Amino acid sequence: MKKQYTADSIRALEGNEHVRMRPKLYFQKCFDENSLNSLLFEVLCHALDEHLDKQCDEIEITVWKDHFSVKYNAGMSLEILKNETLTKAEIIMTKISACSNYKKHLEVGQEFCKLGIAIINSASKKCQLNTIWNNSKGSFEFENGITISSKIESIENNSNWTEIIVYPNESLFENLPFTSNGIDDKLNEIRKKMTTLRFTLNNLIE
Repeated sequence: MKKQYTADSIRALEGNEHVRMRPKLYFQKCFDENSLNSLLFEVLCHALDEHLDKQCDEIEITVWKDHFSVKYNAGMSLEILKNETLTKAEIIMTKISACSNYKKHLEVGQEFCKLGIAIINSASKKCQLNTIWNNSKGSFEFENGITISSKIESIENNSNWTEIIVYPNESLFENLPFTSNGIDDKLNEIRKKMTTLRFTLNNLIE
């Protein structure tokens, strides 16, 4: 019996599933550098975009052997946009190209958002997004780029922040590692370009 494909299934294949089917097409830089380091800095694109708007001046990066987190003092929007059913934050995390489409500063998109967070999320076993934005807290969990849980609640907190935790799928990346020297080098490049942005790096790879 021939399998029937609908428009929905075609769109799905073009998005999350296609990333997992063709990891070397999307993550050639990782394979060229023989490391996962570039994933970490691609995930910084929202923070860097907010920094240019003077909304973010601190980023904390923590790297373990098999995952990493980035935390910064700017919230990711929990607004539901017109003609959408998801928050802007969830769209950025799950819709291919949404991350770059929402960029406010073209230079960030060109240099730090060549992939987009949704593509990295699609190639991750699991991913978490926690954010506080305009007195609302959003907590999201994803597997293979698909939302498995989401919760948004009102809080009284004027301190906006975002944390993204990513567990890359080791089978897609052929067990590529994070490397301390490579992370230090990439971080120093950003420091030279954005001198007022404070970075904290917690290296827990070993």
